[in-house]
Amino acid sequence: MPALTAMPKFAVFFADGAGFGIEMVQALDAAHAQDIARAQHPQGRLSAVPAELLDGQDRHKLLEE
Repeated sequence: MPALTAMPKFAVFFADGAGFGIEMVQALDAAHAQDIARAQHPQGRLSAVPAELLDGQDRHKLLEE
């Protein structure tokens, strides 16, 4: 039986008519993370990065940038 591995986490940055933010998603890759977030933000702009890249970062400051 193959070992189960946890799916990696991604931070999906979104901006749509309702606002902007970061949504954490478990996905196979960045494209899959965007597909998952697209359900909540169908008209928004999306960008996904591995969640570990945000470790130690101020997320509010990232959103401002």
